[in-house]
Amino acid sequence: MKKTVTSIRCVPRFGYDYAQVRSIDLDLPEGWDDDDLRTALTHFFAYRSIADAVFAVEADDDGFFAIINDEAYQHEWGEALF
Repeated sequence: MKKTVTSIRCVPRFGYDYAQVRSIDLDLPEGWDDDDLRTALTHFFAYRSIADAVFAVEADDDGFFAIINDEAYQHEWGEALF
């Protein structure tokens, strides 16, 4: 199965002071959809022992993004965009 590395924006659900927009790279199957993205995100955070990080997967003019529960931002992951 061919996979594609895709950069996904992760935005905080509420935006507390310690939470910022971050970006992560995921390996997704060719022709992926939002369900595949949610599964990959869940595995990404589970691998880092961060439970229940993904609140929702949405899309805007810039593509898909993940809404992440603010508690997950107390851990090291991803690259801050701002």
